[in-house]
Order: sequence, then C-alpha cells, then structure tokens
Amino acid sequence: MVLRGHGDAGGKQDSLTVESSKGVLAFRFDVDSVQCLRHGVPRLRDVASRRGVPFTFFVTFGRTFDLGSTLRQRWARWTSPPTRDRSSARRNALPTARKLRWRGLLETIALNPHLGRRYRQEIDALHADEHELGLHGGVNHATWQRGVHRLDADQLEYLFRPAFEEFAGRYGRPEGFASPGFEWNEDVLDLLDREGFAYAGDMTGDQPFRPENANGAQYRHYQVPVNVTGRDRVPVVEQGLAHGHAADRIVDEAVAQIRGRRFALMYGHPYVEGVHDAVLDKIIQCVEGEYDIVTVAEYLERWRRRHG
Repeated sequence: MVLRGHGDAGGKQDSLTVESSKGVLAFRFDVDSVQCLRHGVPRLRDVASRRGVPFTFFVTFGRTFDLGSTLRQRWARWTSPPTRDRSSARRNALPTARKLRWRGLLETIALNPHLGRRYRQEIDALHADEHELGLHGGVNHATWQRGVHRLDADQLEYLFRPAFEEFAGRYGRPEGFASPGFEWNEDVLDLLDREGFAYAGDMTGDQPFRPENANGAQYRHYQVPVNVTGRDRVPVVEQGLAHGHAADRIVDEAVAQIRGRRFALMYGHPYVEGVHDAVLDKIIQCVEGEYDIVTVAEYLERWRRRHG
C-alpha cells in the first residue's frame, strides 16, 4: 500500500509501507488575517519543524475586511434581539482586538492588504516546508463569511475565481477548501465539484462523508468535519483562553478529545495557536506516540482506505 509521507499534500512515496496501527490526527489552521501571517505562521512552522509533523493551512487569497458586510452585520446585531447561539459564541471566543492586536486590527481596516500578495514570502515558506495549502474562500473573507447566502451563482464565481486562479498559478490546484466562517450553500458545493476539489471542511460531523444536494444526489467531493473543537465551533484552544483557563487545562481538554477518536481533526487559527505555540506544542507532545500526524488530505485518504 502506498502511503504519502508527512507534509506531502500531493506526491507519493516511492516505497511501500504497511499502514500504521496508530490513530490518525490532523491539524487544520485557517489563515485569514495579517496577524495570522505576521506572527502565527512563523511560530507554527517552528513547532512543525521541531516535532517533525505537517500541518494544513487554508489560506485567504484576498482581503480580510469589507466595510459593507461589516456594517450590515453591526446593524443586524443592533436591531435584532440577541440569540442564545450568538451570545454563547461570544462568550466562548476571544475578542477580535485580542486576536488581531490593535496594530493588526488598524492595519486590516485602514490598509486591508491582499494577504496572498502582501505575505507571499510567508506562504511560500509553508509550501517549501511541504505543508498542505488549501484555499480559504475567495477574494474577500468577510464578504464570504457574512454574505455568501445573498450571492447568486455568478456573484459567487466572481468572488471565488480570482483567488482560485492566483492560488493555483503559484502553488498548483488545491485539494482542499474551507469556507470562511463555515458558511456554505448548495452553490458552493456545486462549485467545489466543478473545480475538482477532493474535499472541503465546512459541515459538522465526526467522520468524513460525501454531502448530498436537495434532490438526494451525492457530490463527488468529501466533507471532512472538524471533530476536536470547543463549543459553537470555537477552536478548543481559543475557548480555553477566552475562559481564562490555564495552559495545562487547555492541553488536557484537547488531548482528551483527540484520544476519544481514532481519526481526529483539530482546528484553529495561527493568530491563536501560533501565538500560543507552547500550548500546541504540548498537545502534540502528549499524543505524538499514539497518532500519526498527517495533513488533512492524507487524513481523508487513510479514512477512505479504512472505511471504503
């Protein structure tokens, strides 16, 4: 059986190896801010190098901020009563200013750089290190996260196409895709199939599966859900920090969730797990003897070999 090595998102090993009896663990990081790329990604590269493991990074190949969608979101919050889900998500997540820091927040609003161009060197370094790179939405993260349900298929294509072509032209066609804020609709699923993505990571669940459209027909691509996370899809490390938990308690919570699964997929952002890299490093140290740590693409491949 041919296995791909750590960090090899698209290539194959020359030698045949026997599939490991260990569990399978992947780490997914969504890269969607200047803080992610300036501070978080370099530290995550250091952790990965020190531990000899690969990560998967879904990169926004465009801009983070959109004034129109931000104002619409603020207006909706002011004019509608708070819901239990929204209030819970706020309690479990860190404030934006704490994640981005004031410099990053001001730079995002005032300059709003195209992340794929402004931080090309940092993304190139991830590619050179053989981490898996996937696409995170289109040319504007906020427009997708807060407004994808208002877009028709042509508008979605307009948002998606430039980011996809620029990404593919530099790093090759990505296998994986992640929608900003886990916001998707059937037009998104149709788009993923047309473009030949192997998987996306937008739906809830505990194991990979092929989604169905409204008529019950299965899509070709898989959904690979995050299953090591906090409440309201807040990453487990971020949730612990938001509640003021000590590092050891956060590590114990993540490790318990990982050990509860043969196939475990943990989610986060470089502006949290990268900045708090000692927590992530300790999580890996606790489980690296029990799990093969692989990219999300390899995680899916191993799951398919095991489950058919």
